[in-house]
Amino acid sequence: MQYYTEEEMSSALLRATTTINNLTTASAEYTRGINDCFALMAEYELELTGQCKVRELVKFRWKSTRDFMVKLARAGYNIEQYMEYCGCEIISSKRPQLGDISFENGAMINDGDFWVSTDEDNNGVRPKRQAHFLERQLPVLARPIRS
Repeated sequence: MQYYTEEEMSSALLRATTTINNLTTASAEYTRGINDCFALMAEYELELTGQCKVRELVKFRWKSTRDFMVKLARAGYNIEQYMEYCGCEIISSKRPQLGDISFENGAMINDGDFWVSTDEDNNGVRPKRQAHFLERQLPVLARPIRS
């Protein structure tokens, strides 16, 4: 499989982070689908690939992470199938790299040192937790592949 370079993923993540942070600054409140973790994932995919399959299946308005997952299930996908549909490979070794996407009460993207995501305090994209050499607790670890 052909993967994106670290430079491409880092640059795409930086542009996606800037977009979400600008939306957060312009928004008076945290709005799911606009400046939340799944919107970050969609922006990252758009910046990396030039397209946004993330937004094709689930219309970007929901009340909670659970509501997002329910809408995803209604479209016929679990989170692993969804990530594969979006052009990612599921990494079974659980060894993350820069640019990988994972889920822990929402979507997170590995910036090389930390898993970054948004929070409901409407503070934009922030480190959620430190990235580890082996991520045994993460239910899904996905790596974008060049199509």
